[in-house]
This record gives sequence, C-alpha cells and structure tokens, in this order.
Amino acid sequence: MMGKENPQSTKPNEKEGEENTMKVVFTLTSAESRRLIAKAVVRMPQVRTAWEKAYVLLAGGTTNAFVAQELTGDSSIEPGLCTAGISSDGLLCITDPETRRAYPHVFYKGQPTEKTMPEGLNDYHQETVVIKGANAVDTAGNVGIITAGFDGGTVPRILGTVTSKGLTMITPVGLEKLVPSVPASAKALAGAGHIDISMGADCGMYCLSNTVVVTEIEAIRILFEAEASLVCCGGVGGNEGAVTLAVDGEEEKLRAMVEYLEEEIKGEPPVKGNKGDCVTCRYRFCRYNGKRPEELPKWMKKKGIEK
Repeated sequence: MMGKENPQSTKPNEKEGEENTMKVVFTLTSAESRRLIAKAVVRMPQVRTAWEKAYVLLAGGTTNAFVAQELTGDSSIEPGLCTAGISSDGLLCITDPETRRAYPHVFYKGQPTEKTMPEGLNDYHQETVVIKGANAVDTAGNVGIITAGFDGGTVPRILGTVTSKGLTMITPVGLEKLVPSVPASAKALAGAGHIDISMGADCGMYCLSNTVVVTEIEAIRILFEAEASLVCCGGVGGNEGAVTLAVDGEEEKLRAMVEYLEEEIKGEPPVKGNKGDCVTCRYRFCRYNGKRPEELPKWMKKKGIEK
C-alpha cells in the first residue's frame, strides 16, 4: 500500500490516537475460506478444552474435513470424499457411498476413537463440543442444514443431547452461503413432499439458532483480534463463491495477518466435486433419477458429467 512506510504520511480519515490502525482488503476463494475457518475453529477455547478434557465430535462434510485436517495433521483427507450430501456440478446431490472416505469423527482427550457420535454424546462430559457444518447462514446467526436423507441425517442423532444437556455446538460455515433469512429459506423449501419438480435431490432444511457460528468474520476475530466486514461476493475464473473482506485493526496484527494469509491460506486448491451416480440414485423424485449417461440433459453433458 503506497505511502504506508513513510512515517510522515497520513492515512485517509485518520483520527487522533489511531496512528497504529490500518485497513486491509482481500479476497478468499471458497476453499481458502474453508481453510481459514478451520484454522480458527481449532484455536477456539471451547475446542481446546474439549480436546484436553472431553470429546470433540466432528460430523461429516467438506468444511469439517478441513477441520479434521487441522486437528489430525493429516493432509491426505480429501474434503470432496468426506460428505454424503453435496452441492456439486450444478445441482444438490448425494455422493456415491462407495467413493466416501471417512476421517475420525469422535475424539476423546485428543485421541481418535471407534465410538459413534451418539456413543460419544452418551458418555456425558459438559466440555464436549460438537462441530457440524451448514448449507446456509444469515446475519441473525441462524444456520440452515439441508436434509435429503430419509432419516434426517446427522442432526436428529445429535441435536436432542446437545440441546437438552446444553453442550456447545460449533458451525463452521463460509459467507458464500449467506442468505437473507434461514427461517424463511427453510419455510420456502418446505421439504420433499412439497416439491413438484426437483433438479437434484429433493430436500428439506433444518433451521438452528443455538449454535456458535464461525464464518470468515469470526475467524479473523479469533486469529487476529481484528474486525472484518463482508464487502462483496462472487466472481469468475475460480472466484465463483469467493468473498471479499475489509478488515480493520492494529497495524502490527494486520501486517501479521497478511503474511499469514499469504503463507497459510492463499492458494488452497479447490475442493473437487463428487456427484453421485444417476443410474443408482435412490432419490426417485429427482428429475435425473435412473438416467444413463446418454440420457442426461445437454447441460450436464456440457459440464462433462458422465454419470
């Protein structure tokens, strides 16, 4: 930034007593946002305490796969293979079960276990933390979780214990998933029985308001004690789903933030899609259910979707 190194220069709108503050603007791709958020989640005091004294329960999902990488140090975990439901290739879909690769979901005192998430919850510790991603978030702190499974997926298996016992639930979710109102979105979606045509998996949505939301804004606050604002979204050439943030804070911390972003966050490779097989898909109300590759519509063929 021109002029910043000149001690005699003045910053626009500089106020007395604010000589050591600055503003930084940067853009994060969807994958870069996931990496930043994951690094912040594992630094949270609640997660650190649970890691030392109780359980960390990690649901499946692409963003949670980044969290799993940060917790375990295992860079071989592939986010695109670590989820059941997925938004990929232009539609909401379900991954092929044979392609999925699970990471450890239940950690007790920092060590992976063979327990299921319900089993971990039943071994009650007040410090236990549950981490579950989301498909939508709003500015009121509500999160929306798409449910296309016939049994409701992960949420019903964990929510009763989490809410009744008052356990901490953390939701890492990027601002690319920002919607005006999650309750309104859940109402509009209404559920599979109310959908007449579905170009993808027919689904409903949970609306949760009792979770600790961690977006890029909270991640910047956790990692750098600075305040970020979302200023624009989207783009082309790899910036689809990207977010641009303006961050205000102490100059020393923000210079350190820039170095950290360049060394640890920027350049994160995109998450590979993992669309399911239309021929064997069990979502019979999807418009493409049961279709062989040659029967798929032109738009899917143009995207190179062969199954």
